[in-house]
Amino acid sequence: MFKFLAGLPGVLGVAGFFAYIWAGQSRIGGEILKQIVTKLRTAPNLDVGQYTTLTPAKIGKLIESDSRVREVVNEQDQKLLRLLIILQHVLTVVVLLACAGLVALSIWLISRPEPLSVSALAPQAVAPDAKGVLVDLDPIVVQWTSTGKDEPVSVFLENVDGGRRTQKKTVSSNVRSVRFEPSEVFEAASSRGFGTNRIRSVIEWSANTSVSESKDLLVGIEIDLLLNGRLVTPHGKQRTIHTLFATIDQSTEHLPQDYCFNVDLVARSNDGPPLIIPLHSCNRDGEVQIPALKQVNWSRPVELVYGGPDDPRIVRTRVSGEP
Repeated sequence: MFKFLAGLPGVLGVAGFFAYIWAGQSRIGGEILKQIVTKLRTAPNLDVGQYTTLTPAKIGKLIESDSRVREVVNEQDQKLLRLLIILQHVLTVVVLLACAGLVALSIWLISRPEPLSVSALAPQAVAPDAKGVLVDLDPIVVQWTSTGKDEPVSVFLENVDGGRRTQKKTVSSNVRSVRFEPSEVFEAASSRGFGTNRIRSVIEWSANTSVSESKDLLVGIEIDLLLNGRLVTPHGKQRTIHTLFATIDQSTEHLPQDYCFNVDLVARSNDGPPLIIPLHSCNRDGEVQIPALKQVNWSRPVELVYGGPDDPRIVRTRVSGEP
């Protein structure tokens, strides 16, 4: 449709030019030209063929070349005819310029870059553990499709309910993808309780703004197993302690105090076979006993696998502390 509309002025220009050449010139002068042609036609000693297609310029050349025609056309008619010839030349120049302008306009419209058009796509998860679910602990990618000329666009995530936004990132429109790290995603996640936020992608450019459909951004839970911590009693005694807590934003206040969960400590034993140690903890008392801890081969990777009760896609685990 854009190409058709762009070519329309050129079509009109060419059609107008040929219409003027074919019929427009013979209509210049109107009644005056008809009177002169009538005189030529009724003259007994003249044979002027196809007089209906004669233009002022053609009649002028006929008068100059044939003395018999000059005798039929009086001086006043010749003066008027000269004015009509001048008018014909002027109109021809105007028509040519106008038609050329229309053709040039079409060439410019067709050859110029198409205006930028952007369509924002819903935010996408990139972390393998999320399995397509948006979690505020993971990076999020904003993608879009674009057509037309390239220009800078501003990209950000927006909270649908609270209006909070991430910082804008300015890139070229042909990049079509921007990554937001968890610390940046956090700026748009206004709800920090145990639940969800609704966010969407927003892309701005010089002429317009594109907003994607909204998607749920789940508040992630972090499970931290801290090994070999040191507990100091009110009496000054010290002992080794292992703690296992579930947190949101590195705090237990956003989760119920009676929140309980299960994890498996997965490692390699010192003698080679896999070692799986089931653990259970509650936030009201995060101390856990790990009797088989001395069997773990700490030179090999050690993982903590979440076992419920919540969706494991929103949970991230971490093991820290001196073995």
